[in-house]
Amino acid sequence: MIRRVSAFCAGLALAFAVRADTATAPAATSAVVPLTLDAVLSSSRERYPQVLAAREKVRAEAGKLLSSQGAFDPYAEQTSRSRLSGYYDGRYTSAKVVQPFADFSSSIYGGYKVSGGDFPIYEDEAFTLDAGEIKIGAVFSLLRDRDIDERRAKLRDSRIALDQSELDAMLTRVRVQHDAMTAYADWIAAGEALAVYRDLLQLAEARNEGLDIRIQEGDLASVYLNENRQYILRRRGFVVEAERKLVAAANKLSLYLRQADGTPRLPLEAELPRRWPNPPAAIDPGSIDAAIRAALRARPEVGVLAADIERERLNLALGKNQLKPRIDLNLEAARDFGSGDPTRVGTDAIVRLDVTIPIETRKARGQIDAAQANLSRLDLDRRLLEERIDVEIRTLANDLSAAYRFVDLATQEVEQADVLSRAERDRFAEGASDFFLVNLREEAAANARVREIEAHLRYLGALADFYAATVQREPLGLGGS
Repeated sequence: MIRRVSAFCAGLALAFAVRADTATAPAATSAVVPLTLDAVLSSSRERYPQVLAAREKVRAEAGKLLSSQGAFDPYAEQTSRSRLSGYYDGRYTSAKVVQPFADFSSSIYGGYKVSGGDFPIYEDEAFTLDAGEIKIGAVFSLLRDRDIDERRAKLRDSRIALDQSELDAMLTRVRVQHDAMTAYADWIAAGEALAVYRDLLQLAEARNEGLDIRIQEGDLASVYLNENRQYILRRRGFVVEAERKLVAAANKLSLYLRQADGTPRLPLEAELPRRWPNPPAAIDPGSIDAAIRAALRARPEVGVLAADIERERLNLALGKNQLKPRIDLNLEAARDFGSGDPTRVGTDAIVRLDVTIPIETRKARGQIDAAQANLSRLDLDRRLLEERIDVEIRTLANDLSAAYRFVDLATQEVEQADVLSRAERDRFAEGASDFFLVNLREEAAANARVREIEAHLRYLGALADFYAATVQREPLGLGGS
């Protein structure tokens, strides 16, 4: 079924592209190329403001992700200290470069320190040999912050936000392309209806000359000419209303049909395609389940909700992390160079273990409770969303099948109405029919054609709805985007 409707979309674009609108286009614009569905979808995809705004939102979230990655950028520290007065005249300068890592919330560092003068005993660590001290070290979190910490959580949250912005952008594109397809179909339907009413008016105007001749010959009463003029005025009113609807549909379509600078372009009447496409075969009921499964994987709303669930799982992990004691392991090696105090000679290997045990854990427990409640809520939301998508696609498939049958019935009705209308005109020409009945048959045939146009429009609308609900990118003009 998916292949059939996708093939139909290609046929739709081809059928609309080959129309040469000789019925409605003036001779001066006969060289105008018919406007195709592909051209409209390409324009809305590339230039519609809402689509461009969604792209900018994605770019903004990408910038936030880059900013979050900055938490693991290396950095340098430098400290200088000098005593300007007092008994001691010690001075020192130290510099250190630190590289943070995500694993184990760890970091490595390397530094250099050099000092001179005298220091009090409680500042003994400031002493170095005259060539200074070099040290390297690493810090690891063994319990709290080992698997997750605020920096990694922020980074992960930024990735989730970027994914959601991309899903939101896809949802925007799908909606815009759906609306562009329906606006295009509305415009064509309005053009088709206008052609029907113009043909109907032309019949009455052509008959007016024949009636005038027959009245002059005494074959008909003059009242028939007055009555026909009344029909002409009535049908001109139909044409005026149809022209109004065509202009309104063109204005609506111009929102999606845009020029290179992004401004709306009003489609010309001469650009109208010549005919409706032939609809594909009815949807195979056996393919609906496969379409639903594919839609559940492709629908942006499902992905956005999955991202919300992932975010709450991240909050839950952060809460559980706060319950753990902090145990940080610091491994360091330091060596002094040069001459000076012999107690500074040699390499120092230092192991330090810092332990912090939380006493009150209300913040962590509150965060855990909130995350668990939100996960339960989101799981229910996910279940309901999947059920709604299931029902939506089944309903749209049913609507599409019904609309397909309506097109066939409407076409048959047009054929029968045309037969009756032609026959009644022939009978009237032979003097065997009533003038009122001739006009009634003509208008009935015109109304049948309008109903056929509405049936085609309903079918194309149902098709656009189905494409959007099942996120079929190719028919929507999205390709691999």
